[in-house]
Amino acid sequence: MHPDTILEDVLIKRSQQKKRTSPLNYKERVFVLTKSKLAYYEGKPERKTRKGFIDLQKIKCVEIVRNGGAAIPCQNKYPFQVCSCCPTVT
Repeated sequence: MHPDTILEDVLIKRSQQKKRTSPLNYKERVFVLTKSKLAYYEGKPERKTRKGFIDLQKIKCVEIVRNGGAAIPCQNKYPFQVCSCCPTVT
């Protein structure tokens, strides 16, 4: 773990569905929280590829997600959504 890392763990990330025809899917991602950003990576922690990050100063709100009774595909069911002005995908 990098010295700047506050927390690193695997979370289930829902697809953004950028196109109307995109399927709704969920994928495991390694999330890394530092003092300045929340980054997420594809792959195993020791060999990960960064997929994107959110600058913590640009976060507008964090909301609990109500799934309308639909199943949430994970054991720890605490869904939340991070709203920011400009998410960055790398």
